[in-house]
Amino acid sequence: MGSGSIAVARRAGIADNSAAEKHAISLPKFFMVLGQLILLLLCVRQFQIESDAFLQVFVLVIAGFCVHYFLPFAWRIHWFLALSIASIFLVFGWTNALWMILIGCGLIFLCHVPIAYRYRIALIAAAAVVLGTLRTSSIALPFSAAVWPILGSMFMYRMIVYLYDLKHDRVPLGLSHRLAYFFMLPNVCFPLFPVVDSNNFRRLYYSEERHATYQTGVVWITRGIIHLLLYRYVYYYLTVAPADVVNAGSLIQFLVANFLLYLRVSGLFHLVIGLLHLFGFALPETHKLYYLSSSFTDFWRRINIYWKDFMMKVFYYPVYFRLKRFGSTSALVWSTLLVFLLTWMLHSYQWFWLRGSFPIEWQDGVFWGLLAVVVVINSVWEINTRRSRALGAVRWYSKRSLGKSVRIILVFASICSMWSLWTCESMEEWLDMWSVLARSQVTLAGLLLGAIGFVVAVLTISVIDSSMSNARQQQITNKGDRGPFSSRRMTATVLQVILLAAIGLPQVYTMLNADAANFILSLRSEKLSRTDTQKLEKGYYEDLIRVDRFNSQLWEVYSKKPVDWLAVTGSGLKQFRDDFLQEELRPSSRSLTEHGDITTNEWGMRDQSYSKAPDAGSFRMALLGASSVMGWGVADSETFDAVLEKKLNSSAVELGYDKVEILNFGVAGYYPLQQIMALDYALEFQPQAVFYIATGREYRRAAYYLYDVIAKQIAIPYPYLRDLAARAGIDSSTTETEALRRLRPYDKELLQWLYREIVARCRAHAITPVWVFLPQVNRGRWEENVAETVQDAKDAGFATINLLDVYGSHPIEQVQLTEWDFHPNALGHNLVAQRLYRELLDHRDVYFAR
Repeated sequence: MGSGSIAVARRAGIADNSAAEKHAISLPKFFMVLGQLILLLLCVRQFQIESDAFLQVFVLVIAGFCVHYFLPFAWRIHWFLALSIASIFLVFGWTNALWMILIGCGLIFLCHVPIAYRYRIALIAAAAVVLGTLRTSSIALPFSAAVWPILGSMFMYRMIVYLYDLKHDRVPLGLSHRLAYFFMLPNVCFPLFPVVDSNNFRRLYYSEERHATYQTGVVWITRGIIHLLLYRYVYYYLTVAPADVVNAGSLIQFLVANFLLYLRVSGLFHLVIGLLHLFGFALPETHKLYYLSSSFTDFWRRINIYWKDFMMKVFYYPVYFRLKRFGSTSALVWSTLLVFLLTWMLHSYQWFWLRGSFPIEWQDGVFWGLLAVVVVINSVWEINTRRSRALGAVRWYSKRSLGKSVRIILVFASICSMWSLWTCESMEEWLDMWSVLARSQVTLAGLLLGAIGFVVAVLTISVIDSSMSNARQQQITNKGDRGPFSSRRMTATVLQVILLAAIGLPQVYTMLNADAANFILSLRSEKLSRTDTQKLEKGYYEDLIRVDRFNSQLWEVYSKKPVDWLAVTGSGLKQFRDDFLQEELRPSSRSLTEHGDITTNEWGMRDQSYSKAPDAGSFRMALLGASSVMGWGVADSETFDAVLEKKLNSSAVELGYDKVEILNFGVAGYYPLQQIMALDYALEFQPQAVFYIATGREYRRAAYYLYDVIAKQIAIPYPYLRDLAARAGIDSSTTETEALRRLRPYDKELLQWLYREIVARCRAHAITPVWVFLPQVNRGRWEENVAETVQDAKDAGFATINLLDVYGSHPIEQVQLTEWDFHPNALGHNLVAQRLYRELLDHRDVYFAR
């Protein structure tokens, strides 16, 4: 490297000792890093890590790294900026990217207007107000709403750090460094992005030997992918809803699983910082073994380290040194409390740019308040307590190691308990969940098992912690085996990358037994868990969804949903009733949506006009169901019943009728129990067959509606339901969580009663009852209990049609309405109609019996 490059390196904050060695080219090491990156690209593709956009950006990163490696040092930051800008155009397209860059450059320009610092702050605050107004307004803008979350993640916190460093830092960033800091690759793919410090961004740029920095990036990318796969396992298989907490075991599962969901954030942040390492930014870790925190202050230091450093730098230290004259302890207490209060507010501020609302939730306040109190107490205790540190090897069975393990377990349990506040809808729900402990029977065997589990946990953590401590000590003393290119660490990383790439290949995992293969297959794509699927379904119709939790897939899906997305309740299509049915479609109404018109006839059906009595020689069918039957998200002519009716009429003579009529009684948001009254209305139209369309989770949805009418004190016209509610011990004062928990033993009985009731009413009118399972277009577990419900339907007397595989080999994206809406689109409805047409014709003697 020439003297000019070394001079540039010095200006960039790089220590000049051994500068030539730091930037020397080594083809073996380059190809070693490149080979691992290609395998990691295969992992990203096979496991569908994040989005398709991230896959494209990862390809850009690898190609860019190959060029970056051979560039002179002075050119590298300009190349990184070019790649960062290119990634914005790659993901957002020309128009959106140009507007994002234009707005961003305008904000950066305001930071450097040659006026007094306080006036610049006022200018930027005014610009933020204008942008915030545009974020929440309905004014048509020349760019997509998808720009806001990414633009916000680029500037909402980095701007604060940048302004702080402009005031206090004596070494300014160059122009390319400034632009690269804000438009940083790969921010374009991640609305959640670590708060990178601008001083570190400058100071740590190629501050270490380049190959060590690159390999550290590979290690952290690998670690990030592992965290994300562990997150998927926890999210898909371990999370439970508060209503599913029925004993001490399920309570522990609920608490631990929800805290483990934070693996998503730590995984994403490792991925991000690992990618930055590939371009010379030797930034520190974002998280450090936070599940092994031995105190609350230790937890604050280990989890989201960049956030902690940001708050300490910008808020804590300035306030602490101002208050220090009143005493160090007082300054610590008030500064810490302020930091946690601002953390609460700034998380809501973050949500504003991601979603467009500024939520002030009691859960956030209680969580951050409790954490602030315990961190303050812990900090004061640490100041007033002198602790000696033993040097040398740590024995896992030593008193110090075992004591630390006990503290780790207690801190972990405490954080899990506080974290659970974020998952519950209300304080009543949270308290109800804990009440299972009072109702659980304590047995000697249970106590013994718990004691054994605690001892095993202490010993296991002690072994792990002592092993890591000894490994760190060995790294310090054994200089020949340090750094990411040490033989042992390199071997471990390469083996991890190869293993990840291999198990994601269908040719490999299909060689395993069926259970293992299906398990790996389930980890190869992102989907919503059962709990979040229920929340999203509820959010469709009731707008009760809470998705401001950054450790869940749900907020990410929901944040992309437009505020006015197919708002059936607010569109005038529905009208309310004061009986058990609660609501129905408004007759003779019309609503215009971007997916086509939604029109109802004079009878309140989304259908064409029909006479109340069928014509002679016609065969009339009635469809009962919810949103997929009504045709949520498709035009009037695209619903599966409209397509099916047209096809059946082309074969009407073959079926022995003059024409076939399909009357659509589906209403978006209907639960199974509402179909009884819907059937009573359908019987007025004299159908010869009634098709009950089930779309999944029949047991829980039936139970939820029973709770809903009881909570609203709506009269229940069915003696069986009143008796079941009395047996379950629920009334209008029972909370939702507790009511669903008490109804769980009766789930199957309730649905069986409903099916028998529908069949009995159909047979009383000489009508053929048909039960159809129509799955949601979802990678999740919406179709759970299908086998049981099919059998229940058969036992009740239904003829059954199972459309579980109706979408065949079509990728979900082709038949799903949108990423945030799991209803079938026009193609999906067409596939349903085609399949039903074949089923009906193949078994015409069952469905078209005279």
